[in-house]
Amino acid sequence: MNPIDLPACINAKLERYFEQLNGESANGVFKMVMQETESVTIKFVLDAVEQNQSEAARILGMNRGTLKKKIELYKL
Repeated sequence: MNPIDLPACINAKLERYFEQLNGESANGVFKMVMQETESVTIKFVLDAVEQNQSEAARILGMNRGTLKKKIELYKL
């Protein structure tokens, strides 16, 4: 996937999310998007490096302690 496609993909998902609300109020959308994006990204990278947390932390640009906390937070 071209990195330029990522914003378009996010936009399409947000449009669908708001359509599915059927007029109901949306709350905490930014936090929800950030958490979902972060957890999916971390899981993807962990799977790509066969659960090697040191390598995943390097790829993600965070220290291993932070990664470990996020793994626990998202129950990955």
